[in-house]
Amino acid sequence: MGRWSISAATRPILVVLVVLLAGCGGPPLYKGKPASYWREALKGTDAELRREAITAMGALQVHDAVPGLIAALSDKDAKVRAKAAESLWSLGGADTPEAIPALIPLLKDKNANVRLSTAGALGQIGPAAKAAIPALQASLKDNDVYTRAQAATSLGQIGQDADTVVPALIGALKDPGKEVRIAAAYALGEFGSDARSAILALKSMGNEKDGDIKTAAAFSIRAMEQGK
Repeated sequence: MGRWSISAATRPILVVLVVLLAGCGGPPLYKGKPASYWREALKGTDAELRREAITAMGALQVHDAVPGLIAALSDKDAKVRAKAAESLWSLGGADTPEAIPALIPLLKDKNANVRLSTAGALGQIGPAAKAAIPALQASLKDNDVYTRAQAATSLGQIGQDADTVVPALIGALKDPGKEVRIAAAYALGEFGSDARSAILALKSMGNEKDGDIKTAAAFSIRAMEQGK
């Protein structure tokens, strides 16, 4: 079974309406308009249009729009901030390390969707997002279950600072939310032999009746014992 990902279950799905210009090899379009139009719309005063522009950037996979998306992370409209973080997540964080300083503060945003997508975007960046580890560990206590679960997943994706992250993830194995416990178990598996201190807790999880939890625990124990 493949690695369980909270992002696959919870992150909003970008509606991709990309249409290639027929027969002329033109640029991809979103709702009949090219990326250049949406870049300008992102700077406009209409919050709804800004949100649409961000969706377009994600749909068109416009990587050179990253500076505009980073700027949108500080938008006064929460939905714009959430969409900007979501779009950076969608673009693939490995290409967006410059977004890290703007993303980290958003893990404390008042809007849960902003926090969720921010955690996802940071996880996608991977090891380069090491600076976000303390904030992501704090997000394991977020009041939104999906944000907590994504924080756990992202800590596993970053895969750094095992000495502090592994104990935090072991603590998350006792979270009241099933999604968080599963995410924490898989995240521990990402640390391989560096997370052997979690084996006892994972074996205890393996005794539960829930199949998803048992699978997550078994996956991670195997990764640790094989010295992944």
